[in-house]
Amino acid sequence: MNLSRPVGRWASCVLLLTAALTGCSPQPDVSTGTSSESARAVFAPPAKFDPKAGVLMPKAATAGLLTAKGKDMELLRNPVALNKEKAYVATQESLLSIDTTSGAVAAIKPEATPVTDPQADGQGSFLFTHPVSITEGASPLALASFVVKQPAVGTHAERVFVEFAAVNAASGRVEWRLPLNIPEWARDAPGPLSARISGSSGRVALVTVGAFKPSGSTTYAIDLVDRRVLWTRDLLKAQRIAKGTVVGITEDEINSQYEAAAGYDLNTGEQRWRGEDSQYPGVGAGGPQLVSVTGRSKNDVDFHRLVDPESGVVRQELPEDFGPADCDFDGVSTLVCFRNWQGLSVWAFDTANGELRWKLPDKAADRIAPRVTAVWRGRIYGSTDSGPLAMDARTGEDLPTSPGIAPYAVNEYVGLTLKGTDAMAYPAIG
Repeated sequence: MNLSRPVGRWASCVLLLTAALTGCSPQPDVSTGTSSESARAVFAPPAKFDPKAGVLMPKAATAGLLTAKGKDMELLRNPVALNKEKAYVATQESLLSIDTTSGAVAAIKPEATPVTDPQADGQGSFLFTHPVSITEGASPLALASFVVKQPAVGTHAERVFVEFAAVNAASGRVEWRLPLNIPEWARDAPGPLSARISGSSGRVALVTVGAFKPSGSTTYAIDLVDRRVLWTRDLLKAQRIAKGTVVGITEDEINSQYEAAAGYDLNTGEQRWRGEDSQYPGVGAGGPQLVSVTGRSKNDVDFHRLVDPESGVVRQELPEDFGPADCDFDGVSTLVCFRNWQGLSVWAFDTANGELRWKLPDKAADRIAPRVTAVWRGRIYGSTDSGPLAMDARTGEDLPTSPGIAPYAVNEYVGLTLKGTDAMAYPAIG
């Protein structure tokens, strides 16, 4: 992963960034990432996918992309985390490890009994999934969290808690688990709790436990090396990690009318800054040096800003015609923001200073905006009525080769796209 999107909230794709990109042309390499250990070429980023070699993914891989009636929701919601040729999806009951070359699925279940929401089990509005985070490094972990319970035994009452799971992303084997006590305010919550991975950086991962009623959140920082809780903070919904800072949404009390964006030290949890109180605040991608912050002020004025995560200083006020929009960092130097509804629009900002590089549509150049589906390694993937396309994220120019599909999840091995109401995985071939 939670799937609700208030006005001004920014969604983002899970990114796997393992090397710097020096250009926008394909970067062929050789890796032994397949289950059969056979070497194959990889491309960072892919220029083309094989449309004849599609592999069907489980229904969970479409979570949040479709309405209950199978209609495209037109939002960038990627439920999948990719590591080489494996795709990971976390449902309420298990972490699914999917081989994108064969479609084989392995379910990694929590040790305790999952607590599920009957309204979000695939019979409600849409299938519900939790975010999965893939850590950096030579031996990456797939991180997931679950709300679970232990039944009453003897004099011990039933216990509800959160189970944090660290899974070897290459093998799909559970490395270790860590139980987390739920916060005091949530123990008598009448509605279901959620536990989501808010991100990871270096040796620290973040888990946020929340409830809709009462409306509240608590964030836990987990030391992935010592396998322990570093700190916890109530009334914080962590959203991003940048420059050693956790940036999220905080409030003064449970069910508070107003909330605010705020920054906290990643290692200690100490608050560094707090923004203005607002309604519908959101924190999204801004690149390695910035975060995007949105909201509606107490004077009912919407704002869209790029902010320094360490200090909270506003570096750039975004254009007046901007937002609500989704934004994603391209992994190089460009923040790509786009609106796939209420008229297609795309903006590209320099992540060093927040300056606008280009925008579509551009009437002077007789260019329309595409429907953006993914942004990765300096490349934008999407489509127009003419079919799938790819663009250079820095310049906004169309690239000469059609990728063949418009992937919503992509890495150097594979792209996932919707085919009707199914998710299909296609191998990168160029």
